[in-house]
Amino acid sequence: MVRYTFFQRLGHHDVCVVPARVLSAEPTHDGDLSSLQAEASHAGQCYVRVLLSFGDGTYLAHVAASPDFKCRFTVVFSEAQLAQAQLSNRCVQAA
Repeated sequence: MVRYTFFQRLGHHDVCVVPARVLSAEPTHDGDLSSLQAEASHAGQCYVRVLLSFGDGTYLAHVAASPDFKCRFTVVFSEAQLAQAQLSNRCVQAA
């Protein structure tokens, strides 16, 4: 089976959507019970802007609960976490 990288599948488009479950639901740190999943997702999905590939199957990205990325977090995603990524409606309309 041929496996394509994130950029081979979706190109270098601006924003994609991934299921919120790819984000950690664990508390961010001891005195704070919030999680990345709770803060950076809405209605079961999150918006992702992949910034670069490290060349080893991991990617630096911004993730946010809304496509305007006003409240964003910088994370490292694996290829497996991005496997279900879909272009956001905003990108599809612009194409």
